[in-house]
Amino acid sequence: MKLKILVFGFMLVMGIAQITNASQLDFSWGAPKNYIHNKGTDGEVKYIIWFYNLGNTTDKPILVPIEVFLMTDTVEKHLDAYYPEIMEHVAKLDDDYKEGKKYQYAAIAKGELAPMATKHCVAMFEDVDPKAKRLDIFVTGISHFFFWRWRMIDYSYKITYEREFDRWKLIEHGMSKDSSHRAYEFETRGW
Repeated sequence: MKLKILVFGFMLVMGIAQITNASQLDFSWGAPKNYIHNKGTDGEVKYIIWFYNLGNTTDKPILVPIEVFLMTDTVEKHLDAYYPEIMEHVAKLDDDYKEGKKYQYAAIAKGELAPMATKHCVAMFEDVDPKAKRLDIFVTGISHFFFWRWRMIDYSYKITYEREFDRWKLIEHGMSKDSSHRAYEFETRGW
């Protein structure tokens, strides 16, 4: 019985320590923006652009294995992408735009985040169905490492927007067990 209490106590202490570390990451974002590149020409391409920030709130480096995925109510699925040729135009859509501000995308932003540092990120989704009235953006890798490292729980942060005229309005956000993004990831990457 004493061994059980000792083991339970150890697990509780470790759990509290892990929960305390769970707030190491400051994750912030804005509403998606619609952008049309080469508007009115034969080369016109439509994008949905989404800006977000990842900030380390500690004095130690942390690991952020982030991935971003978009799903629409018309059943379209998109992994985030980055198109450097349009970044100069897209950057000006950021509500916090400053000359010379550097942006990263998930494939580059993932990994180690230096102490007290912030990464400014952008996700670009090309040719999203113009009939879509709802967007679900899934962000994985921002919950505590204990969950994703051991695949105990496949949490993602889900942010839902609805179209309101020509803008996107936030409807809800929070941690979600919805694994739609994982099924698509396995299909597209051949896992």
